[in-house]
Amino acid sequence: MNTNPAPDSHQQLDPRAALAAINQTAAVTRASIEPNVALIYFVWALTYLAGYGLLHGATFGWIPLAYTTALVLGGIILLAAVAYTAVLGIRSGSQVRGDSKFAGMAYGMSWMGGFATVAVFSIAFARLMPDSAQLATGWLINAVAILVVSLMYMAGAAIFQDRDMFILGVCFTALNVAGLVAGPGTFISIFAIGGPVLFIAAGLLALARRRASSRAAK
Repeated sequence: MNTNPAPDSHQQLDPRAALAAINQTAAVTRASIEPNVALIYFVWALTYLAGYGLLHGATFGWIPLAYTTALVLGGIILLAAVAYTAVLGIRSGSQVRGDSKFAGMAYGMSWMGGFATVAVFSIAFARLMPDSAQLATGWLINAVAILVVSLMYMAGAAIFQDRDMFILGVCFTALNVAGLVAGPGTFISIFAIGGPVLFIAAGLLALARRRASSRAAK
Protein backbone atom coordinates (compact mmCIF):
# COMPACT_ATOMS: atom_id res chain seq x y z
CA MET A 1 0.00 0.00 0.00
CA ASN A 2 1.39 3.38 -0.98
CA THR A 3 1.45 5.69 2.03
CA ASN A 4 3.18 8.62 0.29
CA PRO A 5 1.06 11.82 0.01
CA ALA A 6 -0.42 12.62 -3.40
CA PRO A 7 1.70 15.13 -5.33
CA ASP A 8 0.39 18.68 -5.39
CA SER A 9 -0.11 19.45 -9.08
CA HIS A 10 -0.16 23.23 -8.40
CA GLN A 11 3.31 23.01 -6.84
CA GLN A 12 4.68 20.89 -9.69
CA LEU A 13 3.36 22.97 -12.57
CA ASP A 14 4.24 26.64 -12.54
CA PRO A 15 2.62 28.30 -15.59
CA ARG A 16 5.16 31.14 -15.58
CA ALA A 17 8.10 28.77 -15.47
CA ALA A 18 6.55 26.66 -18.23
CA LEU A 19 5.99 29.73 -20.42
CA ALA A 20 9.55 30.92 -19.78
CA ALA A 21 10.88 27.49 -20.73
CA ILE A 22 8.84 27.50 -23.93
CA ASN A 23 10.05 30.98 -24.85
CA GLN A 24 13.62 30.02 -24.06
CA THR A 25 13.39 26.93 -26.23
CA ALA A 26 11.84 28.91 -29.07
CA ALA A 27 14.57 31.57 -28.83
CA VAL A 28 17.34 28.96 -28.84
CA THR A 29 15.75 27.20 -31.82
CA ARG A 30 15.37 30.43 -33.79
CA ALA A 31 18.96 31.43 -33.06
CA SER A 32 20.22 28.03 -34.23
CA ILE A 33 18.34 27.88 -37.55
CA GLU A 34 17.77 31.47 -38.62
CA PRO A 35 20.41 33.14 -40.78
CA ASN A 36 22.20 36.11 -39.29
CA VAL A 37 19.89 38.77 -40.74
CA ALA A 38 22.05 41.61 -39.41
CA LEU A 39 25.05 40.27 -41.33
CA ILE A 40 22.97 40.03 -44.50
CA TYR A 41 21.87 43.66 -44.14
CA PHE A 42 25.49 44.78 -43.60
CA VAL A 43 26.62 42.86 -46.69
CA TRP A 44 23.93 44.60 -48.73
CA ALA A 45 24.92 47.97 -47.27
CA LEU A 46 28.44 47.40 -48.63
CA THR A 47 26.98 46.18 -51.92
CA TYR A 48 24.92 49.34 -52.40
CA LEU A 49 27.82 51.54 -51.30
CA ALA A 50 30.23 49.88 -53.74
CA GLY A 51 27.77 49.46 -56.63
CA TYR A 52 26.15 52.89 -56.60
CA GLY A 53 29.44 54.44 -55.51
CA LEU A 54 31.14 53.14 -58.65
CA LEU A 55 28.29 54.45 -60.81
CA HIS A 56 28.42 57.80 -59.04
CA GLY A 57 32.20 58.04 -59.44
CA ALA A 58 32.04 57.11 -63.14
CA THR A 59 29.19 59.54 -63.78
CA PHE A 60 30.67 62.53 -61.99
CA GLY A 61 34.31 61.81 -62.82
CA TRP A 62 35.88 61.23 -59.41
CA ILE A 63 36.70 57.62 -60.40
CA PRO A 64 38.64 57.05 -63.67
CA LEU A 65 36.18 54.48 -65.02
CA ALA A 66 33.85 54.41 -67.99
CA TYR A 67 30.18 54.20 -67.03
CA THR A 68 29.87 50.82 -68.75
CA THR A 69 32.85 49.44 -66.82
CA ALA A 70 31.37 50.69 -63.54
CA LEU A 71 28.05 49.09 -64.47
CA VAL A 72 29.74 45.72 -65.12
CA LEU A 73 31.70 45.88 -61.85
CA GLY A 74 28.51 46.84 -60.00
CA GLY A 75 26.75 43.86 -61.57
CA ILE A 76 29.53 41.50 -60.41
CA ILE A 77 29.30 42.88 -56.87
CA LEU A 78 25.52 42.48 -56.97
CA LEU A 79 25.76 38.85 -58.12
CA ALA A 80 28.26 38.08 -55.36
CA ALA A 81 25.89 39.50 -52.74
CA VAL A 82 22.97 37.56 -54.21
CA ALA A 83 25.00 34.33 -54.12
CA TYR A 84 26.05 34.94 -50.50
CA THR A 85 22.46 35.62 -49.43
CA ALA A 86 21.20 32.57 -51.31
CA VAL A 87 23.76 30.29 -49.62
CA LEU A 88 22.73 31.52 -46.18
CA GLY A 89 19.05 31.08 -47.05
CA ILE A 90 19.59 27.53 -48.33
CA ARG A 91 21.58 26.56 -45.24
CA SER A 92 18.88 27.94 -42.97
CA GLY A 93 16.07 26.34 -44.96
CA SER A 94 17.70 22.89 -44.82
CA GLN A 95 16.95 22.76 -41.07
CA VAL A 96 13.28 23.73 -41.40
CA ARG A 97 10.34 21.52 -42.32
CA GLY A 98 6.68 22.01 -43.17
CA ASP A 99 4.92 25.27 -44.03
CA SER A 100 7.83 27.42 -42.87
CA LYS A 101 10.17 25.63 -45.28
CA PHE A 102 7.76 26.19 -48.17
CA ALA A 103 7.30 29.87 -47.24
CA GLY A 104 11.05 30.43 -47.13
CA MET A 105 11.62 28.58 -50.39
CA ALA A 106 8.81 30.45 -52.18
CA TYR A 107 10.11 33.79 -50.88
CA GLY A 108 13.65 33.04 -52.05
CA MET A 109 12.46 31.94 -55.47
CA SER A 110 10.33 35.09 -55.74
CA TRP A 111 13.46 37.19 -55.26
CA MET A 112 15.22 35.26 -58.04
CA GLY A 113 12.18 35.53 -60.33
CA GLY A 114 11.88 39.26 -59.70
CA PHE A 115 15.52 40.00 -60.49
CA ALA A 116 15.55 37.67 -63.49
CA THR A 117 12.64 39.71 -64.86
CA VAL A 118 14.49 42.95 -64.14
CA ALA A 119 17.55 41.61 -66.02
CA VAL A 120 15.45 40.74 -69.10
CA PHE A 121 13.62 44.07 -68.83
CA SER A 122 16.97 45.88 -68.75
CA ILE A 123 18.09 44.24 -72.00
CA ALA A 124 14.75 44.88 -73.70
CA PHE A 125 14.64 48.49 -72.53
CA ALA A 126 18.20 49.18 -73.71
CA ARG A 127 17.37 47.72 -77.13
CA LEU A 128 14.16 49.75 -77.34
CA MET A 129 15.96 53.00 -76.63
CA PRO A 130 19.47 52.56 -78.10
CA ASP A 131 20.04 56.29 -78.56
CA SER A 132 19.03 57.35 -75.08
CA ALA A 133 21.64 58.51 -72.58
CA GLN A 134 23.14 55.74 -70.45
CA LEU A 135 22.45 57.70 -67.30
CA ALA A 136 18.74 58.05 -68.08
CA THR A 137 18.46 54.37 -69.08
CA GLY A 138 20.20 53.28 -65.89
CA TRP A 139 17.98 55.60 -63.86
CA LEU A 140 14.76 53.95 -65.06
CA ILE A 141 16.12 50.39 -64.90
CA ASN A 142 17.33 50.97 -61.35
CA ALA A 143 13.94 52.39 -60.40
CA VAL A 144 12.30 49.15 -61.56
CA ALA A 145 14.86 47.08 -59.64
CA ILE A 146 14.27 49.06 -56.45
CA LEU A 147 10.52 48.67 -56.96
CA VAL A 148 11.04 44.89 -56.87
CA VAL A 149 13.20 45.22 -53.76
CA SER A 150 10.58 47.34 -51.99
CA LEU A 151 7.70 45.02 -52.81
CA MET A 152 9.67 41.91 -51.84
CA TYR A 153 10.52 43.35 -48.43
CA MET A 154 6.89 44.26 -47.81
CA ALA A 155 5.71 40.84 -49.01
CA GLY A 156 8.30 39.21 -46.77
CA ALA A 157 6.98 41.23 -43.84
CA ALA A 158 3.50 39.84 -44.47
CA ILE A 159 4.79 36.26 -44.78
CA PHE A 160 7.14 36.27 -41.79
CA GLN A 161 5.19 38.78 -39.65
CA ASP A 162 8.24 41.04 -39.55
CA ARG A 163 7.36 44.71 -39.01
CA ASP A 164 10.98 45.85 -39.39
CA MET A 165 11.10 44.30 -42.85
CA PHE A 166 7.90 46.14 -43.79
CA ILE A 167 9.36 49.46 -42.62
CA LEU A 168 12.48 48.76 -44.69
CA GLY A 169 10.30 48.16 -47.75
CA VAL A 170 8.38 51.38 -47.15
CA CYS A 171 11.64 53.32 -46.77
CA PHE A 172 12.96 51.93 -50.06
CA THR A 173 9.69 52.89 -51.73
CA ALA A 174 10.02 56.44 -50.45
CA LEU A 175 13.67 56.56 -51.54
CA ASN A 176 12.72 55.29 -54.99
CA VAL A 177 10.01 57.91 -55.41
CA ALA A 178 12.45 60.60 -54.29
CA GLY A 179 15.00 59.37 -56.83
CA LEU A 180 12.47 59.34 -59.65
CA VAL A 181 11.35 62.87 -58.82
CA ALA A 182 14.95 64.10 -58.46
CA GLY A 183 16.14 62.84 -61.85
CA PRO A 184 18.89 60.56 -63.27
CA GLY A 185 21.95 62.19 -61.72
CA THR A 186 20.55 62.72 -58.25
CA PHE A 187 19.04 59.23 -58.25
CA ILE A 188 22.51 57.68 -58.04
CA SER A 189 23.53 60.04 -55.24
CA ILE A 190 20.39 59.22 -53.28
CA PHE A 191 21.00 55.47 -53.48
CA ALA A 192 24.76 55.67 -52.96
CA ILE A 193 24.01 57.27 -49.59
CA GLY A 194 20.43 56.33 -48.71
CA GLY A 195 20.69 52.64 -49.60
CA PRO A 196 23.64 51.87 -47.26
CA VAL A 197 22.12 54.01 -44.51
CA LEU A 198 18.85 52.06 -44.63
CA PHE A 199 20.61 48.69 -44.61
CA ILE A 200 22.97 49.67 -41.78
CA ALA A 201 20.01 50.89 -39.72
CA ALA A 202 18.14 47.64 -40.40
CA GLY A 203 21.27 45.62 -39.57
CA LEU A 204 21.84 47.40 -36.27
CA LEU A 205 18.20 46.88 -35.32
CA ALA A 206 18.38 43.19 -36.25
CA LEU A 207 21.62 42.85 -34.28
CA ALA A 208 20.03 44.42 -31.20
CA ARG A 209 17.02 42.11 -31.46
CA ARG A 210 19.27 39.06 -31.88
CA ARG A 211 21.29 39.93 -28.81
CA ALA A 212 18.13 40.61 -26.79
CA SER A 213 16.77 37.23 -27.87
CA SER A 214 20.03 35.52 -26.90
CA ARG A 215 19.96 37.13 -23.45
CA ALA A 216 16.35 36.05 -22.97
CA ALA A 217 17.28 32.48 -23.89
CA LYS A 218 19.92 32.27 -21.14
